[in-house]
Amino acid sequence: MTILDAGLAALAEFHGVHTSYADVGGVPHSPDDDVVLSLLRALGVPVDRVDDAVSVLHEQRLATARRRLEPVVVHRIGRTDPITARLPEGTDPAELWVTLDLEDGTTTRERLSTGVTGFVAAQQVNGVCSAQVQLDLQSLAGGPVPIGRHRLSLEGAGPPEDALLLVAPDCPPARRQWGAFLPLHAVRSEFDWGIGTYGDLALLGESLAPRGAGLLGTLPLYPPFPGTPMDPSPYLPLSRLAYNELYVDPVALPEFAASEDARSLAGSAAFVETLAALRSAPLVDYDEVARMKRRVLEAMARTVRELPERGRALRDFGRRHPELEQYARFRAGLDRPGTVGEPDPNLVGYHLYCQWAAFEQLTAATGPVGRYADFPIGSHPRGFDPEWSPVSFVPGVHGGAPPDHFFASGQDWGFHPLHPERIREDGYRFVSAALARAFRHADCVRIDHVMGLQRLFMIPDGCGGHGAYVSYRADELHALVALEAHRAGSVVVGEDLGTVPAGVRRRMARDRMLRTWVFQFESTPEVPLPSPPANCLATLSTHDLPRFGAYLWGDDIAARERLGALTPDQSADELAARAEWRGRLLRVLGTSSEGASEAAVTAAALRGCLAHLARSDAAIVLVDLEELWDERQPQNVPGTGPEAGNWRRRSARTIEEISHDPSVGDVLATVERERAS
Repeated sequence: MTILDAGLAALAEFHGVHTSYADVGGVPHSPDDDVVLSLLRALGVPVDRVDDAVSVLHEQRLATARRRLEPVVVHRIGRTDPITARLPEGTDPAELWVTLDLEDGTTTRERLSTGVTGFVAAQQVNGVCSAQVQLDLQSLAGGPVPIGRHRLSLEGAGPPEDALLLVAPDCPPARRQWGAFLPLHAVRSEFDWGIGTYGDLALLGESLAPRGAGLLGTLPLYPPFPGTPMDPSPYLPLSRLAYNELYVDPVALPEFAASEDARSLAGSAAFVETLAALRSAPLVDYDEVARMKRRVLEAMARTVRELPERGRALRDFGRRHPELEQYARFRAGLDRPGTVGEPDPNLVGYHLYCQWAAFEQLTAATGPVGRYADFPIGSHPRGFDPEWSPVSFVPGVHGGAPPDHFFASGQDWGFHPLHPERIREDGYRFVSAALARAFRHADCVRIDHVMGLQRLFMIPDGCGGHGAYVSYRADELHALVALEAHRAGSVVVGEDLGTVPAGVRRRMARDRMLRTWVFQFESTPEVPLPSPPANCLATLSTHDLPRFGAYLWGDDIAARERLGALTPDQSADELAARAEWRGRLLRVLGTSSEGASEAAVTAAALRGCLAHLARSDAAIVLVDLEELWDERQPQNVPGTGPEAGNWRRRSARTIEEISHDPSVGDVLATVERERAS
């Protein structure tokens, strides 16, 4: 274990850079001096050498001691946690004034002494003495402060200071229900263009509603980075503020009927032939789908200018969503790299039209079944988000994870992490906008890598993949999530799989966030059929794990041997262990494998496991539709590249076939019956 310089360690801890962490086996690790120095410099700390750390820390502690308000103040409805202010020694609270500007335009102004309920502690830093006082927000406001984003200002005893005031309740409660999952790119319909659409999302939801489903889940619906070839990963999107135009159904828009060019193009023999090939392909050809849709949508974007009502609606959309106006300009710049000056207005208009069309169709897709959305932890480093809010991101650093049993060299997820302090100083402008976008069209939102609200493993460039954890203000980020969830009336699920400190789950429970419970991780030979707890969303697997049938029979073990991750001997040992587990699971389920085909055993085991989850206390049970016909290929194989077909696999069944398949209907009827009981 590395021993850090004491002064550097103190400076690191002051800035939230962890000087040690425990791996999955509980073994402690510490980053070396170079990693810590690189991280501190990336965070903007003016430290060039290890020997500078003590003097830099001295100055920064002094600056903090002189600050009377933190940049962000949190008040949680129904909790007794007080808000605080720091006053210079000898200051009379009656000499200071507090102004509260509510987001509805209401303003109140009171002497600070009106809200002081006590002194927390006296403090002396480098000769500067101060006292921290507790404040009662209701007394300062003259009544309860409404939920929202407000401004709190303090005047007197120095220059005025102000803070963002977040007033947030707990997340909305979850009702007992079940949902279905199918990535939108995988959805097939009779007339699709090689990829699912927002309209298909609505159709699939309508087919599931009579069966009792309460939610329909997909992978994240954000635009991919438009390189060649296109990077289809939904977890490294071009922007977490924008919409994916590849899921737009051009034919369903009014402009298609009004555009002779669009209809002529879409009806041409060559176009129809290409669409037929895309429709029948087992994998999404993102580049060709994008090319075909763009040709038609460009003609429609020209036509919208000739339709007065639609043209006005598009302009109004741009005014209401300035971030998407800026996104359209950014996309126009990507279309013409190296162009100097203003982007082509026709290209800007095209991209804004695509955003509007996606917004309209995703809004219309909200129907009798609620939408389960997925909020990724990062954005593409060369995407729109770092340009829209450069202060929010840490350049020269990537988010990731330390080494573990699955990834011996650790993981580099490729995105620039959020800057822990500058996002606060900026009033969480980007974070708030991204969360509002995530919750806008969702009844339930999964927060990817929910531990990232508390801390994130950061890897500085040039450090050979080594990094350290860096803390965020968890109380503030959790308040932002709860606030947007409350405004949307959406349930929140935190992805808390893997090695997660206990404090993360305690905070989730306090906020009424659901945990993520995965059968594949919890089932053991000793307890082959474990029961999920009440405060969770339960599934058999995830998009990053083997399908149920593949796991049941050990297909994933053979795949790992083919990839070189296991030796033949290791593979044989794992297959033997899997067979023992499978036998115990089948016995508990009362499923006999003697004389039965593998397909029959898989179907019976799947039904039994889903019925068990459905009758459990879990708040939500999510069913992967593709597992109902024993799909064995996963949507993603971590650690592999494009050759694995990640994020491109299309469903073996169309919406129409899913709706009329009696075996699918029987399993879903079982899930509904057990949930209701």
